[in-house]
Amino acid sequence: MADVNAMEKKLAEYKCDTNEATCLKLVRFPDDLDDDGTTFHPEYSHQIFGDDEVAFGYKGLQIQLYYTAGNLSTLFKVKYSAKVKDTFDCVEVRNSVQTPLHVELYFSIYI
Repeated sequence: MADVNAMEKKLAEYKCDTNEATCLKLVRFPDDLDDDGTTFHPEYSHQIFGDDEVAFGYKGLQIQLYYTAGNLSTLFKVKYSAKVKDTFDCVEVRNSVQTPLHVELYFSIYI
């Protein structure tokens, strides 16, 4: 029983709420990039991450998705403090994004 609790604790370290981990921003001016007041989180992320809206495999996951207001050019950035390296016999890893995005993502602001 103690082994199960230790495994649950270890697994919990690599789970995160994707609504909190995802940061969205609409950028109008270069100064908006550094303004945390213009950043918001989605209410729902089940369309990408499944019904439970949880991502597994990363500690401190941050997903940044920024758009320019004019032409919706995109910045997509993923940050994390650690990635799971252990193999867990009791966990089946599934790919959260069912269809890979074959879009070249870029970001530019014209001054």
